[in-house]
Amino acid sequence: MIWIIVILAILVVLALALGALTILLARRVVMPGSPRVITIHEAGDGTVTLQDDGKTDHAGQFGLWFGQDGHALIGPVLSRDPAAGTVTRQILTVTAGELAAGEGRWTGHVFPHPRALELSVEDVDVSVPGGDAPAWLIRPQHPVQPETWAIHIHGVRTTRITALRSVPAADELGYTSLVVSFRGDTEGPEVLNGASTLGLGEWPDVDAAIAYALAHGAQRVVLFAWSMGASIALQLTEHSAHRDAIAGLILIAPATDWRTAIRHGAQKAHLPRFLGSAAIHALQGRLISRIVGLPFPIDFDALDFTRFARLSVPALVIHSDGDQEIPVELSRRFAAAHPGIVTLTEFPGAAHAWEYNVDAAGFNAAIVAWCQQQLTR
Repeated sequence: MIWIIVILAILVVLALALGALTILLARRVVMPGSPRVITIHEAGDGTVTLQDDGKTDHAGQFGLWFGQDGHALIGPVLSRDPAAGTVTRQILTVTAGELAAGEGRWTGHVFPHPRALELSVEDVDVSVPGGDAPAWLIRPQHPVQPETWAIHIHGVRTTRITALRSVPAADELGYTSLVVSFRGDTEGPEVLNGASTLGLGEWPDVDAAIAYALAHGAQRVVLFAWSMGASIALQLTEHSAHRDAIAGLILIAPATDWRTAIRHGAQKAHLPRFLGSAAIHALQGRLISRIVGLPFPIDFDALDFTRFARLSVPALVIHSDGDQEIPVELSRRFAAAHPGIVTLTEFPGAAHAWEYNVDAAGFNAAIVAWCQQQLTR
């Protein structure tokens, strides 16, 4: 009898542990995260030596944030020291502050603010349900297509600084750019627990940005969407009051099926695959989603654009086989589900949403060529 009690106790403990782990994984998907901090070991003579955390040795150009508001643009890897766990890279320019040893954050932010683009920038507010969402209105150098505006949509756990990387391509096309914020991203209206609803609750804010563009001279818009921003853009093509004005989509490392992305994340974290499925059930369940901290359950069917054709406007997808967060296979499935309407351009070896950082010229050229071919009247 005592063995039965012991076994039952063990099963209860395991069930509680798995339940807690499921909640933690589900929260990791939708809740704000803590910034990832690295060590800056040394800086000077045009070089910086950083902790090699598996990302700081990535090929390309990146942003290094330090101090209160310090920022530097960092270039190629010059050397590695595996024994010390460090990587030394070239400093291209220090855009703000004085770079020295200490702590920093390694990001894809090559533009620390929109004025680094050296274009005409205006701060505007977009009226959205429940408040205002600040945006940057950026005029092109040569407004050869004044009727077309680009709406730049950032991803989850980021801000609109991330989306500045797609502005140069829009500028080359002569598009006016509106780089937007939305609820829950720390700039738009606050939401319960700061939780993301993976596009389901955020798209009305970007719809308001489209309305702003149409009220200020735009006749059509192109949505430039990064990562989870693609979920917002895809929802807009179906639900926007202004969807007839959406001429096309530029989707960078897009989340086109969150079920697969979550299961992939669990596998990447060396967790059993069934925990990824359990987290999905938690997020879509009416009761457990509230325990996770969501305002409403996630409808994963509404967020899956890979199973059958749903898209009605042309789209360019830019993605890389080096993406360990949203696998490129999702974009291949998305393109296969929309033959003739989706163009997939793959960049080799770029981590999640770092295609611009690895090859800025190629990134811009791909967008400009596709828009000139598909969208020019």
